[in-house]
Amino acid sequence: MTDKPTPPVVLVPAGSSVEEETPEINRAEKDGAFLDQLATQEVSAQELQKAFGRLWAEIETLRAEARWQELVDLLHPADQRFPELVEAGLGPALWGETVFALCHLKRYDAALDLARRCVRECPEDYHAHARLAYAAYDSLYAAKNREVVLHPEERKARIELAHKHFAKAQALRPDNVTQFYRQGMLYKAVQAKPERALPLFRSAVKNWEALDNEQKKARHQERKNYVKALYQWASCLLALGNAKEALAVLTRCLEEDASSEHFSVVHKYFALGKVHHALGNLEEADKALNFAAIQADPGDHDYVFELRARVALAQRRFEEAEKALGRIPPHRRRPYVLWTEADVLAARGRLDQAKGVLKKAAEKDRRGRHKALVRLAKIAFRENAFEKCLQYAREASDFCRQTYQNPHDEALFWEAAANFRLARHKEAWEVAKGLEAFRPHYPHLGELKKQIARALNKKK
Repeated sequence: MTDKPTPPVVLVPAGSSVEEETPEINRAEKDGAFLDQLATQEVSAQELQKAFGRLWAEIETLRAEARWQELVDLLHPADQRFPELVEAGLGPALWGETVFALCHLKRYDAALDLARRCVRECPEDYHAHARLAYAAYDSLYAAKNREVVLHPEERKARIELAHKHFAKAQALRPDNVTQFYRQGMLYKAVQAKPERALPLFRSAVKNWEALDNEQKKARHQERKNYVKALYQWASCLLALGNAKEALAVLTRCLEEDASSEHFSVVHKYFALGKVHHALGNLEEADKALNFAAIQADPGDHDYVFELRARVALAQRRFEEAEKALGRIPPHRRRPYVLWTEADVLAARGRLDQAKGVLKKAAEKDRRGRHKALVRLAKIAFRENAFEKCLQYAREASDFCRQTYQNPHDEALFWEAAANFRLARHKEAWEVAKGLEAFRPHYPHLGELKKQIARALNKKK
C-alpha cells in the first residue's frame, strides 16, 4: 500500500498537554475536551473511512493469498504504522487481522499479546474473545503437532485461557456454531476428553439447525463447522462406546456433506467403516473401507489399510489382510500398523515373524510400547515360555505406570496367568486381586481366579 493516509493533526489547547492532565479534571470536562479536539482535526471522518477502506482491500488480498508475513509487515505495529486509524477506534480491527496472521506464522506469544489488548479495549466484544480463545487454541494444536514447544505449566495456562474466552464468546452469542465447535475440539483433540467435548458438538449442531433459511444464508460460513461438529459428535460417541448412536449421527453428517464435501471421501468412509467395525457389521465395514481405499494414499492414509486388514482378520481372510497391509510402504508403517501385521502373522502361526515385527514396534514407540509388549507376552504364553511371558507382561505394566501413572489391565492378566502356569499361585492370586481392584469386570478374570483358588486350596 503506497498511499498511506497522512496522520491527522490533533490540536491540544494552549497551556496544556495530554501528559500533564491533572486528576482533578472530571469526566464531563475530559469528554468535552475530546470532542473539541476532534472538531479541530484536519483529517475528516470521510477521509479516514476511505483510507481504512483502501487498507482493508489490501488486507483482504493478502489474506486470500495466505501471504501472512506480508500482512504482518503491513499492519504491525498498527500504532506506529496507522496511528490515525488506531486513534479513530479502528485499532481492534487491525490487531485482529494481525493476530490471525501471527497464528499462521506460529508466533503465538505476539498473537496472544495483541489478542489480549483487543479484549482490554473491547471487553464485551464477541470477536475479541473469540480471537483470544482461537489464538490459545491454535497454539495448543501446534504444540500437539510438535510445531512449537509448550512447557506443562504454559500448556495448562493456555488451556484455561482458551476455555475462559470460548465461554465468554458463547455467552455473548449463545446461538453461535463455531465457538462451541472449537471448544469441543479443545476438549477432544487437545485434552482427550470426549465426554466433555460431546455436549459442545451437540450444541453447535443444535444452534445451526435452529436457524431459519435466511439466517443460514447470512451465516453460511458457519455451515462447515456444523458439518464438522456432526462428524466429531459421532467420533465422541464411538470413543465413549456408543457405536449405534454414532452410526446415526455419522449418517446425518454424510447426508449433510454430500454436496459441500467439507470432508474427503477417504475420511468420511473410513469413519463409516470404523463405526461398522465397532458394531460387528464386518461386511458393511469392508464395503465402506474399500470405497475409502479407492482414493486413499497408502503412505498418508495408512489407517484405512490397517483397518481393512483388521476387518479381514476378523473375517479370517488372512490373505486379504496381508494384501491390505502390503499396500503400506514398509518405512511408513507406524506402530499400530505393526501390531496388526503381527496379529495377522500370529493368526497364521508364523510366530517368529510376529515376534520380530513386535520387537521392532516396541523399539520405535514412545507412547504405546505396552501394546507390543502384551502381544509378545501372549505369544510367549502360546509357546509355553512362561518366564518370558512374565517378563514382557511386567515390562508392559511398568511402562504404563511410568508413562500413564496406571498399570495395564491386559498385562496384569497375563502376568497372573504366567504365574499360575509356573505354579506360583500366591503371586498369581495377588496379581489377579490387583487387576480386580483396577478393573473389576475384566473379561475372563473370574475364571482365572477360580482356577488359582482351586490350586491354592489343594496346597492346604
